[in-house]
Amino acid sequence: MSVEDLLIHFVYGDDDESTRLHRQYYMPGDEMKGVVSLHLRQAIKTRGLTIHFLGMATVSWESNKKKRVYQASEVHLESAKHLLDIGYDNAIELPRGLHQFGFKYQLPTNLPSTFNGVYGQITYIAKVKLDCEDERNTTITSEPFMVLRRPELAPEIYEEKTIKKSRFFLGLTTGKVKVECTIDKSAAVPGDNIIIDAEVSNWTGKEISLIQASIILESHYLAEGHEIVFRQYLSKRDDVYDVSTFRGRRWRHVLLPVPPYLPDSGLEHCKIMNLQYIFQFKVRVEGKDDVALETPLFVGIHSTNLGSQGKDLLLGKMWQGMSATEDEPITKEAPWYGGKSIYTESVNGDFFDLRS
Repeated sequence: MSVEDLLIHFVYGDDDESTRLHRQYYMPGDEMKGVVSLHLRQAIKTRGLTIHFLGMATVSWESNKKKRVYQASEVHLESAKHLLDIGYDNAIELPRGLHQFGFKYQLPTNLPSTFNGVYGQITYIAKVKLDCEDERNTTITSEPFMVLRRPELAPEIYEEKTIKKSRFFLGLTTGKVKVECTIDKSAAVPGDNIIIDAEVSNWTGKEISLIQASIILESHYLAEGHEIVFRQYLSKRDDVYDVSTFRGRRWRHVLLPVPPYLPDSGLEHCKIMNLQYIFQFKVRVEGKDDVALETPLFVGIHSTNLGSQGKDLLLGKMWQGMSATEDEPITKEAPWYGGKSIYTESVNGDFFDLRS
């Protein structure tokens, strides 16, 4: 075969070195740039070189009760550009060696973010076809690329948020567990940290075996009038110390990292999937139900006008049209994927005695 390599190289913000080195994704409305490299072992005759841009959302899951598969799909991007346009039914000869073809493409502004979930995905690919006179040399290659929406976050999301809960346990170990947790903001800026201060008091006769802070992704999938929900941990901090009876534990400015490549809250412009992010602070009492506190988080970027203070919160269609169905109920017992903790070492904190 005459074609040795046909490769696609994406360029991210070539006028900004920091963006080019670190972003590695496109935002809706960006001008997409890149180079197609063609390496020939020997000269060939070609009828053209074309790059296709494709984006699709798909959802699929099997219902155990109905014994059937629910499916849905959406096409979000379908376009093509000629990199080497020879004209109808014509051909030119390309000499052996390396050939490079630059391309630019203006992405639409209404694209949803790339997403890979357990019951659905949103994927984007660039596909290049080298159409040769000798069909044995015709070559197709493809390369995925990421699209991520980054809405600016509203100022109120940057206010401290305090959540509290106490639970009284009856029986041989009668007593109360009190939990108070404060996060510095409800903004989950990809690659940033959420700062946590907390206090846990154990008045029961049982030991607290786990204190955990986490970011949870709750994804909703819609197909054929039905819905299924899935929860998974994205980031966790586990406190390695147990808290015995009549003792308490404080967390002091503990950092919970936000993963770098998160889709936006609500998954704007996708009609068959929806996302919600949740901060959870959980306390596990030996032999008892967990005491869990939760509050919403919103994924976006710091406002360009106000620095760390956001301007507009573009959450798309969060929770619009969401409804439970009889055979696929929405409950907190939705499937979970635990994954691995990003941090499990000792947190910055201390113990205190409740009897003093």
